[in-house]
Amino acid sequence: MIVILMFTEDSMETFLIVMRESLEAALLVGILLTTIRKAERPGDRKYVIGGVVAALLLCGAVLAGSRDLVATLSGPLRNELDILVFFLAAFFLTTMVVWMHYHGKNLSRELSGRVGQLLDSGEHWALFLLSFFGVFREGLETILFLWGIATQMGGANLSEILWGVGGLIAGIGLVVLLFRGLVRIPLHHFFSITSVLLILFAAGMISAGVGRLVMIGALPPLISQVWDSSRLLNEHDILGGFMADFFGYRARPSLTVVLTTFTYMIVMMLWWLRSHLHSLRPGSQPVRKSR
Repeated sequence: MIVILMFTEDSMETFLIVMRESLEAALLVGILLTTIRKAERPGDRKYVIGGVVAALLLCGAVLAGSRDLVATLSGPLRNELDILVFFLAAFFLTTMVVWMHYHGKNLSRELSGRVGQLLDSGEHWALFLLSFFGVFREGLETILFLWGIATQMGGANLSEILWGVGGLIAGIGLVVLLFRGLVRIPLHHFFSITSVLLILFAAGMISAGVGRLVMIGALPPLISQVWDSSRLLNEHDILGGFMADFFGYRARPSLTVVLTTFTYMIVMMLWWLRSHLHSLRPGSQPVRKSR
């Protein structure tokens, strides 16, 4: 029981985000390689693999640079950077959820068609760019999300790193099993369920960011303390700490924090419920955004 709580409080958010991001990147790479194999163009695999390697190297450089940047900042600049990270993480989590809803179901067909055109036209370097930017985008988002989580928790630790690696292995491993036909999982159901958790993660980031803005006086609190639930659920207890790290729970929130956080949650959950019910209708097709 203690082990489960330790995993839940410190690591569930890290594990799920890394798993989902790595799964999306691995899906893209898997579709590219599968299309190349079906086209009987094995020599073009090097462009896809080269793009993946280049993206991972650049992500490593960004991660190392971000650690050096944090080490050189202090005081107001560090606080402002942390606030920016909270809101950027919430923004990218939200766009990831919305984008996957509209494009995830037809991702394989659309991407395979595009790759087929590139192979026919001989634009091999476009394969490199597709894999590079796809993997780099997911890696950059992962770095940003984990930065926000570490800021909320007061710093990363070995447990976070290990569960992040576990999420990476789980995401890639699931895609490998899917492409080999060893497991059959409706990915639209998987993305639909994890989208709810990601919406809650984003709400927690917004709560933390707005709370920081109120604390430094950039936003008025409206009411400094709407309620005090510390006796019922203390932020320093195991469950309270889990809710604080996971969903941005505050035992003594200001009205500004409550309004912004709950407004975001209500809007996004209503959107999710409406889109989810629409996708369950017989013969319904996902709404596609115009480019």
